[in-house]
Amino acid sequence: MSTNIQSSTDPTPDRFGKPAEETQIIPVRLATREITAAIVWTFAADVLIFRIGTYLSLAMFLVIAPIIYRYAANSRPHRRSLLVCAGLSALVALRLVWQGSPLAIFSSVVLLIALSMAASGVVPFVLEGLLWFGKSFVTGANRLSRYRFTNTAIHSVRRHNQLAAILLPVGAVLTFGGIFVMANPDLVSWVGAQFQNGWNFAFDWIQGLSVWEAPFCVAALLVGIGLIRPLRPWLQIGSKETDESALAPAESNLYSAYRNTLIAVTGLFAVYLCFEFWTLWRRDFPEGFYYAGYAHQGAAWLTIALGLATVSLSLIFGRSLLSDPRLPNVRRWAWIWSGENLLLALAVYNRLLIYIGYNGMTQMRMVGLFGITAVVIGFALVVYKIAKTRNFWWLLRSQMMALTIVIIVYSVTPVDYIAHRYNAARVNDGYLAPSVMVAVKPISDEGLISTFGLLDHPDAIIRDGVRARLAQRQTELVAAHSSHWSDYQASTRTLAKWLAAHPQIAESFETITERQTAITRFRQYAMQWY
Repeated sequence: MSTNIQSSTDPTPDRFGKPAEETQIIPVRLATREITAAIVWTFAADVLIFRIGTYLSLAMFLVIAPIIYRYAANSRPHRRSLLVCAGLSALVALRLVWQGSPLAIFSSVVLLIALSMAASGVVPFVLEGLLWFGKSFVTGANRLSRYRFTNTAIHSVRRHNQLAAILLPVGAVLTFGGIFVMANPDLVSWVGAQFQNGWNFAFDWIQGLSVWEAPFCVAALLVGIGLIRPLRPWLQIGSKETDESALAPAESNLYSAYRNTLIAVTGLFAVYLCFEFWTLWRRDFPEGFYYAGYAHQGAAWLTIALGLATVSLSLIFGRSLLSDPRLPNVRRWAWIWSGENLLLALAVYNRLLIYIGYNGMTQMRMVGLFGITAVVIGFALVVYKIAKTRNFWWLLRSQMMALTIVIIVYSVTPVDYIAHRYNAARVNDGYLAPSVMVAVKPISDEGLISTFGLLDHPDAIIRDGVRARLAQRQTELVAAHSSHWSDYQASTRTLAKWLAAHPQIAESFETITERQTAITRFRQYAMQWY
């Protein structure tokens, strides 16, 4: 007895993003695509995430997921968002292949949700994305419950015809193919070996089943269906995103307070900026200058000030002030203060660069550069909100999206490579202070690649210390050697090739004790610049 799969009420959005009220029947081909996509999603999640679970397998899943979304899509995508998310996904996948990290995994999860939204025609705002993912379990279960099986004579005949159109050719190929194989003893041996390999693989697969695998597959199936074919792709949060310029004019009770506040902070910022640029801009610093206090802690405090200014401007230019007819008078002061905040941001960058120039680049200093950039973008969005009289929800969505994109961009940036490439270049130029970061900081494989330029440095302590760190990593790579394809990391493979091409690294030390002594001496020597 054959079946035809149908779906009951499924609100499919129209071109304006609104759900259709009438009940719709999903065509068989469309339903088959959805079921096929759900099966492929679940199988890929089981193999690539649960069973393998390496950075390379996660990158493969990140590449497969958008293809599944597009294959099963039943609505017009939001093309611009889809292109942006697809580009970021490609970068994250490459990062996972080069050298994965927990932050890159977080970025891949965020992008999987964003791609689902974009493929469904929704702009992937962060708050909506949280609800989108949270609803995926319920949506998946709801989606499964909407299918029912009906038996009709017409559909039974059609289904039989469809099956025959597939099974008869397959049967003919297998029959004649078997005859041809039996006519050639070498082919018989080869086919028998492949069959045995397939049987062993299936047996090993069954033996490898875990008690947690079935619950994982069920969860992956529900989430997959919820992301592949959401029931309500038109979901939005908050009020409309348009501007608030159409508000009825009304004087704000806090107009004077807002205006006086802007005048006061504008004057305060002007005085402080003069002091900042007089004391720390283009100046030679004396011996014993407190770099950590001024350039590290001070930059953090100035970043807090910039963030507080962002919040203040957002609160001042709320609904009540935007509808005040005296708004242009206050807005002029806002533009002046915004310009001062831009100068304050330049002061923060300057302090960070002072610290980097003193004793080198680190991961945390890269975090600082990305962090102040995120704050500057957030402030720019507030300025744009004031200029275009956008509402609070637009600002919140835009700032959260900007922060998310900055985090994703940071996750795909080869931070260690850039940091230690800079440090090695400064040391080779004769300024030895950045060598402290090579000596005392944990360095990933991509960072170690950058230190090969120090192998022949004239300072014996630095040269031997770098060689000792590389030799130590070479020993670890040999001990942890794995031939499984899923453990591939391009940075580790590249480092291993470079180490093999420089045999003098391992030959520099006869014993492990001698190598460890060189590392200790390097650290003690470099600590004078910490």
